[in-house]
This record gives sequence, C-alpha cells and structure tokens, in this order.
Amino acid sequence: MKIIFSFLLTLCFLNAQMVVVTNKNSQLDTLSKEVVQYIYLAKTDKVANIKVKPILSDDKDLHGKFCNTILCKSESQYNSYWARLVFTGRKPIAKRLEWQEIVTKLQELNTIAYIEKKDLKEEWKVIYEEN
Repeated sequence: MKIIFSFLLTLCFLNAQMVVVTNKNSQLDTLSKEVVQYIYLAKTDKVANIKVKPILSDDKDLHGKFCNTILCKSESQYNSYWARLVFTGRKPIAKRLEWQEIVTKLQELNTIAYIEKKDLKEEWKVIYEEN
C-alpha cells in the first residue's frame, strides 16, 4: 500500500505543471526558458527594455521543482550561486515570499513569479510554460 501511495504521490508531483506568470496588463509576452533563467540567475533584469522584478516562492517543494526543471540546477547549486553573488556584493539576498505575498506582488506590472499551473488566477497571464 505504501508503494502505491508513494507512486501516486510522485505521479501527481510530476504532473504538476510549472508556469511563469505576470500581471495580465504587463507588457511582457512569451519568454524563452533561457530568458527566464537569465532573469532568475540575476544575469539580466530587463527584457525588451522592460525592467522585470522576479519573485521567489517560500514553498520549498515548488522552489525545488523550479530550480530543477527551469533553472536546470539543484537547490544547493542555486543557493551556492546566490551566495557568491551576495558575497561579492553584486546582488542583495533574494527574499522568498509566501503565497499571499506573491498574489499581492503580481498586481504590480512586470513582476514575474513561478507557480503551478493549477494555481493560475484570472488576473495573470502565462509568459513561460514548462512542457
């Protein structure tokens, strides 16, 4: 029974589709995986001359899945990468937000966040979808 439950739980986790969203009134349109990686790895903060504000989730499972599937890094690699940026003074520590804070922040134009597709709200639009 435990094996079946574990299998179903894993299957549900794998089927939870990851998307990157922004306010539906944002000037941002579809982004490539590479652009999303550049934004979340702080290599750029502009897309087509639009300043982008990325948001990190404090949901450990969601963040881990984001690191693995979109950034192509493990969580420890991602944390190490950011530690170097902070230590060298190039970037401040990125704050992770709770779900309600993410919902509030996404009311601002050109703010982006990664979520599971099932959590998509009417006032947001998908700008990147992991297949």
